Amino acid sequence: MDGPALPTEKKNALLAAVKRVVRTAFVTTGVTVGILVVLLMIFEGKLIYFPSRDGVGPSPGEEVWLTAADGVKIHGWYLPHPKARATILHLHGNAGNLEDRRDLVRRMQELGTSVMAIDFRGYGKSEGSPDEAGLYADSRAAYDWLLTKTTADRIVVHGESLGGGPACELASTVPCGGLVVQSAFTSAPDMAPRVVPWFPRFLVRTKYDNRAKVARITCRKLFIHSKRDEIVPFDMGEALYAAAAEPKECEWFSGGGHNDLTISYPKKYYSRLEKFLEPFGK
Repeated sequence: MDGPALPTEKKNALLAAVKRVVRTAFVTTGVTVGILVVLLMIFEGKLIYFPSRDGVGPSPGEEVWLTAADGVKIHGWYLPHPKARATILHLHGNAGNLEDRRDLVRRMQELGTSVMAIDFRGYGKSEGSPDEAGLYADSRAAYDWLLTKTTADRIVVHGESLGGGPACELASTVPCGGLVVQSAFTSAPDMAPRVVPWFPRFLVRTKYDNRAKVARITCRKLFIHSKRDEIVPFDMGEALYAAAAEPKECEWFSGGGHNDLTISYPKKYYSRLEKFLEPFGK
């Protein structure tokens, strides 16, 4: 047999209590998510840039100091080659500093090129703090400095990972002889869900809209990406290549991770880069 029915007053009181609990839970969740979103927006840069200030040794070539358009002092290395067929402007990824690229710039020079590499603002010995506009200004300062050494049609911009953003921006706004985009993402908002899955991409203030820019870059382009990239997924490399205007080339690596293509596949990597540089020697 059924138990005695609850009086109407008790039913209403119980229902009201349940509604209060549910309402409180929704409000608490909403407030918590809202606070987290605001904090992520405030500290967005901390999720993008991981600079290291220490450990930059002497340049393997010449020490260079540049002044960006906003007055920030930028440190760089310049490795001249006596018979350079081209000059590579290397723009590094979001972590470490120039010291971590010492072997890379030396090997690039051995390909018969002069090499310029900079530490973005906030990295190594460079002043300031990194942000999108700042990295664009730093790259432009390096490009303008190189014009005192060579001509625009001999400058090959090499952007690695995050550095692909400033590289694409530069190549889309000034004349260049070539562009190499290595392990780069399509845009910062596209990457956001892979870092914080629940964060609304439309709230990401940093853009680095590489996909839109490669469509209007007219110089020769080489896209490099590992199919096993554990940070920037391979499909983003494919998307950049698909969106890019001609002339364009690609080199997809079957192995290696995001940061070790030059270590895992040095012969293939530098041979492919050298092939891309061949027309500059003619």
